Amino acid sequence: MDALRCSRRAAVALAGGLLLAAGLMGCARTTVSHLESRPAVTAAPASLTMKYFRFEFTGKPSDAGYVLRGRAVPVPDDLPPWCDRLEELTLSAYLRDPSGTVLSTAEKRYPGMNLGDGAAVPFEFTLSPEGDEPGNYGISFGYKAVFGSKAARGAVSPGGPPPAGAVFFAGEGAVRMQ
Repeated sequence: MDALRCSRRAAVALAGGLLLAAGLMGCARTTVSHLESRPAVTAAPASLTMKYFRFEFTGKPSDAGYVLRGRAVPVPDDLPPWCDRLEELTLSAYLRDPSGTVLSTAEKRYPGMNLGDGAAVPFEFTLSPEGDEPGNYGISFGYKAVFGSKAARGAVSPGGPPPAGAVFFAGEGAVRMQ
């Protein structure tokens, strides 16, 4: 009889924990309140500088939401001096409300490239808020980048992955809040 009571208590505790977890997940939101933003609609080109990338873009309304076109330019000033190559890059664009809550997001991966004068990654994102509600929307960007060294890559295998210890990871982006 005691074993039956213990298993019932355990089942009730587990069910309560699952309900609590589900409730907390329902309260979660994605935010970019810690990132700078610019208006979603820009008549003139706008610029937003982050730690390792500068985003130059225009934003226009469309039937699908907002279309952002522009380029991400690496800002290598704070990179280790041996970094002269972008091994991998993922760019993100976020449509946000004034408090920083993410309403829509888009993400694209790009192949590696050498850094230097004129290095830039062109992009186009379409962001659509849920519903047709017009709003005071802003745009924020994010990135995940792996920087490396041409010399280190060439010493191991030009076509393979960068050698261990010869990469620098940098990223800024949205966070999930409970």
